[in-house]
Amino acid sequence: MLTVLTGATGFLGSHLLAHLLRRPGQVTALVRQDGEAGWRRLESALRATGEPWPDDLRARVRLERADIAEPLLGLTPERHRELAGQADAIWHSAADVDLVAPENRLARVNVEGTRHVLDLAAAAPGRRPRIVLISTAYVAGGRLRGTVREDELDDRHGFLTPYEASKYAAEQVARAWAHEHRHPVTVLRPGVLLTDRPLPVGAPRHPLAEAGARLSVLARRDPSRLLPGTPPGSPFTLRIPGREDAVVNLLQIEYAAQVAVCLAFREPAALVESFHLTHPDDTPVSDCLGVMRGICPWLDVRLDPKAGPLGPAGQRLVGVIGGIHAHTSVLRRYDRSRLREALGGAVPDPLPLDARYLTAAFEAAVSSRRSTTV
Repeated sequence: MLTVLTGATGFLGSHLLAHLLRRPGQVTALVRQDGEAGWRRLESALRATGEPWPDDLRARVRLERADIAEPLLGLTPERHRELAGQADAIWHSAADVDLVAPENRLARVNVEGTRHVLDLAAAAPGRRPRIVLISTAYVAGGRLRGTVREDELDDRHGFLTPYEASKYAAEQVARAWAHEHRHPVTVLRPGVLLTDRPLPVGAPRHPLAEAGARLSVLARRDPSRLLPGTPPGSPFTLRIPGREDAVVNLLQIEYAAQVAVCLAFREPAALVESFHLTHPDDTPVSDCLGVMRGICPWLDVRLDPKAGPLGPAGQRLVGVIGGIHAHTSVLRRYDRSRLREALGGAVPDPLPLDARYLTAAFEAAVSSRRSTTV
């Protein structure tokens, strides 16, 4: 069995690869860099997962230099046809995950990239490969309350970030493709993925680790240098619009990868199946802000429903804490009934995320020597 995987060197993709390698078969990883430099990057990402990999890794995995944003994935027509004919499964995990990147960049990578990956599946002669598309639970967009069903996909509430809009559009592309070709597509919608494992230098980071690393740099700078008019050494309270009871769905990457592979090796029950890879218990945003205060004690971020628009300094500080600020009014829940039914108890629910876990997740890359700007 040959699996084609995009995003193998990313945070989720590397965990997916580790779990795929527990099963028989070969993997062709579509990467931006091949050769020895590409292998170093892939092995670094795999090492950071903490998962074992086979001794014959380089015999079972082939690195294929490609670009999902390009037609034919940047491959020659001959190689594109050959790969399409060889693939038994295609996993599309690669994405631009910058929440506030320019819309045209997000569309090029997340929307057109999905279209190009599906074009590979369509080019397969005879039977077509199994298709697994990694989306996000945040395609729910601007819906702030209620319970989001796993088969729900609409844009009536708008979107909180351009990233969400791009992933919504990518799912629309996948649904249209599935109906046009009468071929199943499995869509996996994870929450915000994280781990409490320390991340070595150069390893892919999750959003909380990135925010923690930036905050650790910020903590070493005096607020008076960043905020004109602030006395040296003084604490600074940043009030941002939001509800004190707002929640965010955080999920352990180890659980998400295990469940994803488990789901993908069962027969699809519908033309398009969507599953929420989410934690059964949402995390209060206030818990995350409390951990952030521990990393950068002089910065006290508070949720205030009456807070006005942020000034330039406030906007810059909000950028440091990552994408959490976009969801500070969200109270919605994610239905997981289809996920539970499909798993049939094969994988127990993830453990609760306590204060110790959250602290470790935010500090996962704090000791990294990689340059981090604020």
